[in-house]
Amino acid sequence: MTDDGLLGRHSKSPHARPGRRLDLGRRLRVLSGVDEGILDQVPLERTRYVGLGGVVLGTAVVAAISMWFALSQVLGGSHIGLIVPTVIWMLIVLNLDRWLVSTVTGMWQRKLLMLIPRLLVAMVLGFIIAEPLVLRVFETAVVQHVLDERQANRSAERALLLKCNPQEPADVRESQDCRNAGLLAPTAASDEAELRALEGDAEKLRTRVKADNARRDRLSTQATNECQGVKVDGTSGRRGIGPLCERLDAAVKAFDTRSKLAENQERLRSLDDRISALRGPLADKQADFGQQVEAGIRERVDALPGKDDPVGLLERMRALHELTAENVYLFGASWLLRLFLILIDCLPVLVKLMGGTTPYDRMVEHTNRVQERTHEKRLQFDADTRIGELELQAHRDAEDRCRRRRLIDIDSKAADADARATVEKMIKKRAEELRFQDIKNVVKEERRNGSHPHTDLTGSQN
Repeated sequence: MTDDGLLGRHSKSPHARPGRRLDLGRRLRVLSGVDEGILDQVPLERTRYVGLGGVVLGTAVVAAISMWFALSQVLGGSHIGLIVPTVIWMLIVLNLDRWLVSTVTGMWQRKLLMLIPRLLVAMVLGFIIAEPLVLRVFETAVVQHVLDERQANRSAERALLLKCNPQEPADVRESQDCRNAGLLAPTAASDEAELRALEGDAEKLRTRVKADNARRDRLSTQATNECQGVKVDGTSGRRGIGPLCERLDAAVKAFDTRSKLAENQERLRSLDDRISALRGPLADKQADFGQQVEAGIRERVDALPGKDDPVGLLERMRALHELTAENVYLFGASWLLRLFLILIDCLPVLVKLMGGTTPYDRMVEHTNRVQERTHEKRLQFDADTRIGELELQAHRDAEDRCRRRRLIDIDSKAADADARATVEKMIKKRAEELRFQDIKNVVKEERRNGSHPHTDLTGSQN
């Protein structure tokens, strides 16, 4: 078979008749990436590539089912809107597998070199597709493990909250474990702590004010006795305002200024008012403290996921990992299922490899080589044509330059001839003028000598 015959025949397919457009086998062969024009020359190969197209379609369907399960687990349920991303994912996997099998052609050495990267791509894709299906198969155990873990987390959270939030405000304790478990710190417990602090401050201030009042009373009594003339220890016994009376009265005023007795008494009254304002509401808060603690614990526990909340994809994956780590049988079963699903995704490439080098592969290889040579010849012909045109254009340009150079030479020679003629004419004219001048001089000389020669203008004498 000649190259031209092969290139001419593979573009004509009897299967292109309008009556066979809905042929299922042809459509499956499209998924395997075959050229129907070449395949028509080896019709026995059609069954092989129909099966290969079915394998590609089956892998895409498994990928679509996996995507549906994955999206359902992520979103917490199935929805008709999931059809759109599922179909998009199916088309992506379908086209990727079609590319993988359609590019593995040629002899087995080339196939082996092309297979390794394509097989790695198929394995990665298989891992992605396999995980949602594995989770779906072990869904019962996985979901139950997640629910048990949620219940354990809720129980542990409730125990921690009860430990860090006792029923009595006075029992609230600070520890490392209770750093983020406090519920009612700004309510009854804090009010009681504030009340105790105010009462301590008021007691200290009351003791100081009592001592200052006692000392002022002693100073004031001594000053009064001195001014009234009462004879006691420290007084003169003379009635009237004397130097000692004035000095004792000034000592009383200086003590009032130094001790700030009036300000301290005002502060003590303010503290007593605040203490009275806190004691009333605090009693009601202490009565409701236990109920408030219980309500806060219930609210914190209810915020955690419960058994009625949907189980997400990450929770399922973590639960499956924990289950397989505890159960060797489950570990082996899950990995066997994963490997099986990965093998399904690698089937298109493996089937293509196990099929060996078929007559169709050899014809495709030969057709590609013919087309490459034809393309190279066409490029070479185009290059030669362009080079010939460029050389012809260069020759034309050279001839044109030569012609213009000859014209320039001719114009230059004509200009030189005209210049020489003009110079000769000017020389002749100047010679005539000089000869005429000489004749005139001769005539004048003869006249001065007395002779009368007859000389014409041409220089002849009679």
